[in-house]
Amino acid sequence: MRIKIVYLGLIRSRIGKTDEQHEVAEGSSLSDFFKFLISKYGVKLQSLIGEKKESWLDPTVITTVNGVLRDPLQGDAVTLNDGDVITIMTLISGG
Repeated sequence: MRIKIVYLGLIRSRIGKTDEQHEVAEGSSLSDFFKFLISKYGVKLQSLIGEKKESWLDPTVITTVNGVLRDPLQGDAVTLNDGDVITIMTLISGG
């Protein structure tokens, strides 16, 4: 099945792409997809979203699937479907 991913903010800058499409296996979860992205982009992406704190995925990552906010830490419970659009970004902070 084919899904589209849209990158925003710092993730977009780090990867150098606004969006892309990927083929994933039927029954893939959101967690599976994040692990795939980290394996594809390595340190460029891992330093922003992966292996921080006690979790493999930083909880400050904002993720939507088809415009619905999803908790990436609960990604095993989110099964992806053909045609899904995943948008990811990190929180913006400042003062």
